Amino acid sequence: MKKMSIITLYTINTIILTLSFAFILYSIATHNTIIIFSRQVPAFIMGLPIVYLGIISFVRVHRLSKSIRDKEFSISNFRARKILKTK
Repeated sequence: MKKMSIITLYTINTIILTLSFAFILYSIATHNTIIIFSRQVPAFIMGLPIVYLGIISFVRVHRLSKSIRDKEFSISNFRARKILKTK
């Protein structure tokens, strides 16, 4: 189950990166522009933050897969801690 979840995250991230690169290449090839605040801006600039966030997401998924491989990983580590009452 853990391995399948990581593979799914990598797959979704790869799709997002591929589509964002395709958008950037298409925008450059067709010289598309977007109007932002009454100014014409090249459309490929809108794809750059998506590529950046996709790369960061790859790093985070990689770190998550490393921590899941550790034997100390447990879902109980993420649950809220109960406050013990003292007498």
